[in-house]
Amino acid sequence: MSIIEEKLKLLPDKPGSYQMLDKDGVVIYVGKAKNLKNRVRSYFHGAHNAKTTKLVSEIRDFRYIITESELEAYVLEINLIKEYDPKYNISLTDDKTYPHIALTNEKHPRLIVTRNKRKKGYARYFGPYPNVFEARLTVDLLNKLYPLRKCNHIPNKPCLYYSLNQCLAPCINKEDIDYSLYKSKISSFLNGDAKDILDKLKNEMEEASNNLEFEKAIEKRNLIEAIEKTIKKQKITINDLTSRDYVGVYVLDDEISINIIITRLGSIVQNHQTIINLYDNLEDEVYNYIIQFYEETTKPKEIASIGISLLDIKDVLGIEYVDVKIGKKKELLDMALYNAKYNLENRRNIYKNTVLKKVETIERLGNLLNIEAPRVIEAFDNSNLFGEYPVSAMVSYVNGKPCPKLFRKYHVKTVVGANDYETMKEVIYRRYYRLLMENSTMPNLIIMDGGKIQVNAASDVIHSLNLNIPILGIQKDDHHKATILYFNEKFIEIDKNDPIFLLISDISQRVHDFAISFFRSTKAKGFFESYLDEIEGLGKKRKELLMTKFITVDAIKKASLDEIIKSGIPKNIALNVYNYFNSEDSNDEV
Repeated sequence: MSIIEEKLKLLPDKPGSYQMLDKDGVVIYVGKAKNLKNRVRSYFHGAHNAKTTKLVSEIRDFRYIITESELEAYVLEINLIKEYDPKYNISLTDDKTYPHIALTNEKHPRLIVTRNKRKKGYARYFGPYPNVFEARLTVDLLNKLYPLRKCNHIPNKPCLYYSLNQCLAPCINKEDIDYSLYKSKISSFLNGDAKDILDKLKNEMEEASNNLEFEKAIEKRNLIEAIEKTIKKQKITINDLTSRDYVGVYVLDDEISINIIITRLGSIVQNHQTIINLYDNLEDEVYNYIIQFYEETTKPKEIASIGISLLDIKDVLGIEYVDVKIGKKKELLDMALYNAKYNLENRRNIYKNTVLKKVETIERLGNLLNIEAPRVIEAFDNSNLFGEYPVSAMVSYVNGKPCPKLFRKYHVKTVVGANDYETMKEVIYRRYYRLLMENSTMPNLIIMDGGKIQVNAASDVIHSLNLNIPILGIQKDDHHKATILYFNEKFIEIDKNDPIFLLISDISQRVHDFAISFFRSTKAKGFFESYLDEIEGLGKKRKELLMTKFITVDAIKKASLDEIIKSGIPKNIALNVYNYFNSEDSNDEV
């Protein structure tokens, strides 16, 4: 059974927007649903017309954002269609399709329903609204309550609205008119604060009913329903037009789920979800990921978070952090957290449902490579910045499941500059020489996050150690996504929906993320100091003594034990320092 089938089982009975993706991860269709489970499942079960059949034939994955109401799902669908312009969405790509309520910025403002946002500064827009009839009813009510101009062009004499006290008649009143109070009340109303007006209408409805004026009571009831639908709180659109991202962080055991709701000009345009491993400090892991994310994505003006504080983000990325506690912004944060929580729990449920299939997948991988089923897999990846701060990382999978306690990090000690081949040789040697010396169990398969070069580097070392461990390479595209396997000097293509390919891709992405996380941590601390952090008993003051005395790592490497002691380091700790840099079997696995 495919991953899609497993994901379908765990869809929520909740409203939301869903996005269908093709084989390249491109969004090809965006939809909305009152019930995500029923709607999304319908694409993959039952008969369809020709157009839907063509769409389904191209779907390779799907994702979704959970909302609290069908209305929110509708507005979110609008925003995402505008952002992605999916090829199978035709009728929902034009702003004119959706009505807005506009409060104009003219000298004598008007309140209108429009499908066309005009030039910047012309008006303040509220919406979009799913139902133009209900939006017009709301505008009619507000025009009765607040004396704004009703005419498109100001006439030379007052009209009926002036007689009804529904207009201040700028046609005859030549003095400046202060509309600020009315504009404030209307804006507040359209942002959801309609309690006073609704209470007034409800009282009028009850009074009409008590007086047996049923037609009038029905009229008030219909108006109340129209207003509630029109101004119902929509987290999806915020009218302050600020580019702001909302980060929800949910932690469970050793995994961190991050959901980033991306808004531009007040509307949600994207939703980014990921799950990373918690190796060290929660704040460091999230900060490292956020920094990496915004290196490849346009930064917002502001960022808000829930589940973790990103207060210092301005110092790192120049993004203003806002502390959100109430209102629509808080509701968006809650949505981000809810989706982060659901995403992680959903993935864990998928894993529970597929744990037996993992064993089957491992056996199939063994058959594909003509080796025994690789119950233990170790994968390696390097990271550096133009040769600076070179590090490597190893992840371990046991029975198809990542085993973080067996993960290892390496500072590259002997290689100068960006030399992936030599770096791999060093790290592979250190890993498996140590396992030999400790008489530890060897893996059934080694995976190199790279192609022929990396595989050859590992093979040279494994053979020199008289070991016989199969080595698999993973070639990547420009987005660091696995594309093809390299094994025994042959390239192997696998369907991207095959469980074998999904397992390999997961291993590849995990070791890459682990290496990048370690690299960023190393870079942030400074290469010199991070080396010293690995040495037992070496506190802050003693590190400062070494740095003052030796200046560089190479100088410490070349120093004798006596020279290290003379720098002010106690003999037992000086011995740790000397052994760290000079012992054959020492390395900086953590």
